[in-house]
Amino acid sequence: MSDVDEIKSRLNIVDTIGKILKLKKAGRNFKGLCPFHSEKTPSFIVSPDRQTFHCFGCGKGGDIFSFITEYHHVDFTEALEDLAATAGVTLTRKFTDSKEGSLRQKLLEVNHLASEFYQYLLMTHALGEKGKLYLKNRGISDKSIKTFSLGYSANSWDGLYKFLRKKGYDDDVMEKAGLVIKQRGIYDRFRGRIMFTLKDHRGNVVGFAGRVLDPDVKEAKYINTSETPVYSKSNVLYGLDVTKDAIQKSNEAVIMEGELDVISSFQAGISNVVAIKGTALTEGHVRLLRRFTDRLAFALDSDMAGDAASRRGIEIADGMGMDMRVVSLPSGKDPDEAARENAGLFKKAIKDAVPVYDYFIFSALARFDVATAYGKKKISEELLPVLAKIDNPIVQNHYVKKLATTIGTSEDAIAQSLQRNQKSAGYKESREPSPDAVVSTRPEKLEVYILALLLQGKTVELFEDLQEGNLLPEFSHPTVHKIMDALVSYLAHSRVFLIKDFGDGLPPELTPTLDEAFLWDLADIVASEESFIREWQRALAEFRKTFTRRKMYELTLRTGETDISPSQTDDIKKQLKGLADTLRSLEKSS
Repeated sequence: MSDVDEIKSRLNIVDTIGKILKLKKAGRNFKGLCPFHSEKTPSFIVSPDRQTFHCFGCGKGGDIFSFITEYHHVDFTEALEDLAATAGVTLTRKFTDSKEGSLRQKLLEVNHLASEFYQYLLMTHALGEKGKLYLKNRGISDKSIKTFSLGYSANSWDGLYKFLRKKGYDDDVMEKAGLVIKQRGIYDRFRGRIMFTLKDHRGNVVGFAGRVLDPDVKEAKYINTSETPVYSKSNVLYGLDVTKDAIQKSNEAVIMEGELDVISSFQAGISNVVAIKGTALTEGHVRLLRRFTDRLAFALDSDMAGDAASRRGIEIADGMGMDMRVVSLPSGKDPDEAARENAGLFKKAIKDAVPVYDYFIFSALARFDVATAYGKKKISEELLPVLAKIDNPIVQNHYVKKLATTIGTSEDAIAQSLQRNQKSAGYKESREPSPDAVVSTRPEKLEVYILALLLQGKTVELFEDLQEGNLLPEFSHPTVHKIMDALVSYLAHSRVFLIKDFGDGLPPELTPTLDEAFLWDLADIVASEESFIREWQRALAEFRKTFTRRKMYELTLRTGETDISPSQTDDIKKQLKGLADTLRSLEKSS
């Protein structure tokens, strides 16, 4: 048995996903809100029989490994190791055996050693006294230095380089980790800086941010690790490895800009905090945070209303169903100052945070004179693009009314301007199906639905209905047609239908459609044999009408061909008449 099969045999997909999402029994399956797109009505189905999941909203689906890789943003090998640890399986071949896995492991190791080296210099070596004094003056305690793995990089060209060489790491690994620079020799990337260790939510050291101490040095105040195989700025939130439990417990993440904002807030007893390293909240950040909470409170230094990157992040979070608020910081203060000077006042400000779209309106009112026509014009020009991107139509309508009242105009005027804004921007409603979803025609959906009824009902008896009615050749959906052919072969050798055995024997390209059909939510229909039979007969009648219309359409096209003979034309007309009579009979009986 392979490692994958061994893990699957020990873990139940319902239990694994159920620890992450709230699932509710739905017939033989379970359903819940999809974690991969925003929805209010559950369309995410998990099958204990097939050990698979499928979302009927965005189209994502697969097995337990597919879910973990997609949800946790890891590759297959990382998911394999995580699930093996959960299942208590010792892998016969480890992730680090591959070239990519080996490199990743070395990068994490060298980053971890670099973090320890920087912290040693800060806390123990004389070279770190300057950095230690700086942090002390900023109110950072020794405990916080250890909690957040702070350090110091000496103002030396090759201190870290020599240390890592002694530990056995080659130049190429150090360069790939972003720790050294190869340019007319090789030298340390970070020199003379307070070092903030960047970790992923699991606590792996993936990179660093260095703050210069000497204000006269003509270098950037902050420099950060560039993108590496283990570090992506858009998928890492500073402090999350420390604060994720507090975020989950409070069901709120307070978003800040810088590392010191997070550390000072944490020391002041505000533990549910993270930093995004600027004002740009990305889709990766939102997906990461949504594992722990559905509520965000922005406590940023800058005015978000005028910042395009902030607005894009808010659009992303809104589309993913997050509840967003904005914290009004004490005038002239950033979160670091606010936390150090008056923690109680800062906590109250977080508690009193206003909904993000109310904030946008307040911000515009503070900057433009609503009593003038010009002020109204500027306010509407700033707010209409924001309101146009609100995903929920009820929320959007609420703010249309609020904006109309605020600037003293009619709701119709705002609504019309909103429509013009959406058209000029080429805006498509985010309530449309996800780009990942497979878009099917109505006849194709009907065929998948019939397959769903077939698989979830008394499969052997229902399949005989299809054979006796000579309906199998009429399936035009390519994948459904192939699954039906596979069923013919399967049932020829077995009079008992077992979905797992059947599914395991199918080619991989057919399993997504099989899962879509088997996970179709038919709980209400399957519960009553009478209602199920009625629905099966209705679906087959609709299927007969559909392929009859298709045949009539195909024959009609043939009558327009130039090389057709009179006798062939007469024959086609006879066929068309027969099909028309059949269609009338089907429509009459239904």
